Amino acid sequence: MDKTRLSVIVTNYNYARYLRVAIDSVLQQDVDVDLIVVDDGSTDESRSIIAAYGDRVRPILLETNVGQGGGFNAGYAAAQGDLIMFLDADDFMLPGAARRVISKRRRGTSLYLYRMRYADEDGQMSGIHPARGFSAGDISELLRTNGRYHGTITSGMVFSRRLLQAIMPMETTGFRQGADGYLATLAPLYGEVRAHQDIISAYRLHDGQHTSPSPDSFAKRARYRILHDLSRYRILKAHSRKLGLPVARNLAQNDEFHLKERLISLMFDPEHHPVADDTVVGLLRECRRITLQQGQGAYRYLRAAWWTLLLVLPPKPRERVFRYEIHPASRPAWFTQFVRFLKRRAVPPV
Repeated sequence: MDKTRLSVIVTNYNYARYLRVAIDSVLQQDVDVDLIVVDDGSTDESRSIIAAYGDRVRPILLETNVGQGGGFNAGYAAAQGDLIMFLDADDFMLPGAARRVISKRRRGTSLYLYRMRYADEDGQMSGIHPARGFSAGDISELLRTNGRYHGTITSGMVFSRRLLQAIMPMETTGFRQGADGYLATLAPLYGEVRAHQDIISAYRLHDGQHTSPSPDSFAKRARYRILHDLSRYRILKAHSRKLGLPVARNLAQNDEFHLKERLISLMFDPEHHPVADDTVVGLLRECRRITLQQGQGAYRYLRAAWWTLLLVLPPKPRERVFRYEIHPASRPAWFTQFVRFLKRRAVPPV
């Protein structure tokens, strides 16, 4: 383990305003890191910024924009480390992160999950992402049954190079965006998942994100996530078959997060909803069923009561109340305080 090396692959497309911070955060680590910067056909000042670093980075300059999946493939092909981290160009590593990541390397582990700090446009940090805990250990069966587990996003994951040899290069169909979903979906099939409380990076929130939440983009974001999930399910089934592992017949019906996205799409933009047979009442009943089947402790009953409330409300009040869940900024103070009160009594402290 003393000779373990970490490769950090910064993937960038027109994020010149954040790119220097991302690169500097890797160069300022207190151990040697194999730093690769992939520019995916940017048309802003990104290329001149990369060039200014000279031989301190290994640049890969793609002639055309191939999407995040293609950028991951290009970076992986050049990486030399035993551990590999993909760092979004609008995110950044925290001091000492590389040393901590290297120290956590364990045989048989395919994926390491870490905490992140939220950061704003100016890099000022606030809360922790994700708020809930991670799934860990041998979670292959959980994934193949429910289609999802409690994980994180690109800059909070580190992969074993040995794992990536089994699943890379990724197919780019369905993963032009959300390439981390391809890796996170397949990793648990090939080894254990280890979860750590260490905070290694910052997740920047800004208006330029393609999944940035805003009241006028709820349905658009939901449709993207629905189609992304269908791509994840497809590659999960293909790799499971190759490994001789069983998979639930209809993963979508066991995935509460996915069903909630279908509910958002159908409620806020039914004309463009991609699943023909869905009904609002049917999706709400499915969400309640899964909550009771998969939830833990008293919180599952609280969550089931929420779905029941939405079921009995008329359409217009239902839409207004459901907006509280998907757009926290719309919540009145009394609602936020009431939910916190219930959670303190239903969810034991960690």
